[in-house]
Amino acid sequence: MDSKRPFEIAECQQAAKGLKSSWQDMAGSEALIRALVAERNGDTPLALFWTEVHRTLCTELKVF
Repeated sequence: MDSKRPFEIAECQQAAKGLKSSWQDMAGSEALIRALVAERNGDTPLALFWTEVHRTLCTELKVF
């Protein structure tokens, strides 16, 4: 993910799929940790990308 350009929903879905494959039930937590690290490093667009990935995971799991 190049944080210098806007992200697309398909990229979020692909990232969510990758996190689920690697992290199983901890995928949502991993997405939020990545968002926190990106924000702390001053990369707000990347932080927004990872929060959108988290939202995608929650939608797929019907959490909200």
